[in-house]
Amino acid sequence: MNILVSPYRGGDFYFRSDSTLIRMLSDFYFPDYVDSISAIPMLCMRSGRSGKSVSARFAPRYLGDFSCGLLLKASVNAALTHETDRTFIENALDYSTIIPYDLIPVDRLSGYLTAERPYTLKINGLTKAAISSLPDIQMLSARFEAVSRYCSVRTGDFIAFELSDPIPVSKDSHLTATFGVEGHISVLIH
Repeated sequence: MNILVSPYRGGDFYFRSDSTLIRMLSDFYFPDYVDSISAIPMLCMRSGRSGKSVSARFAPRYLGDFSCGLLLKASVNAALTHETDRTFIENALDYSTIIPYDLIPVDRLSGYLTAERPYTLKINGLTKAAISSLPDIQMLSARFEAVSRYCSVRTGDFIAFELSDPIPVSKDSHLTATFGVEGHISVLIH
């Protein structure tokens, strides 16, 4: 199972290994080689079928159930890591892709987030992001096409769509994310 991530600002996608995936996390510990952590709200969709070079007009057939989640991204200490390893380490920390257990049927995607029910990310109780809508299916299809152009997407893979720029998180912070009516994430950063 792969996790393919489409960045918020577009451009190149990147992979996260399945060792980064966790469905429930209460504590995240900074490894000693990490200088800082950022949190990125995301929409995650499970691929409903396998394909490669999928045209945007056919992509909705591949985009399955979804959830909102959180990516934790590291900035590594240059003195403690090899330069060639940094990109991998920054995107592959264990337990840094947080997706709740329950996925939501794709037919609820439109209107799932609203001004009354936004995706809200708080750090130590202060709102750092309030996202009131998800990308529409045409935008997601275009981003899916860009990813599938270069790599095969298999049934069960996760395609993550970043929903904002990275938000810095310091040690000893409490992250909470709420979305829709059923989504909740709570993580202490140590």
